[in-house]
Amino acid sequence: MTPQDVERVVNGDLSRIDAIRVASHDDLQSAWNRSSKPIVLAATVRNVLEGLITDKVDPQIAQLWASLIMNGFLQSVDPPIRPIDIEYETEYEDQIVEAIAMLEQIGDLIDGDPYDTQLRHLIADLSTRDESANE
Repeated sequence: MTPQDVERVVNGDLSRIDAIRVASHDDLQSAWNRSSKPIVLAATVRNVLEGLITDKVDPQIAQLWASLIMNGFLQSVDPPIRPIDIEYETEYEDQIVEAIAMLEQIGDLIDGDPYDTQLRHLIADLSTRDESANE
């Protein structure tokens, strides 16, 4: 796994999630340390949500991505690991946290999968400031 793999995934390129899924946590940590350490942008989260609505993003892949972004790792291993620290766009931090938490729950037997209306609500929350800045 390369630093570019990690950067691309954090930036929403879900086609690279398998590179992280099959890597050891040490490899992930090493790649992250050598990366530019991108932050998660509202636009990135919107793209993932929109991909779910349009069926361009597999829900299980979106869940894996959210798990990485939320937890800083994809696997639970022994001994305890130090997660990578992925930061969020400050202006949208609350909205990003809400969306990531919802995505991370995809497939959960209790919460179920998100409906289009829920996804559209999250997209709107992540768009508000961008649209008002363009007026």
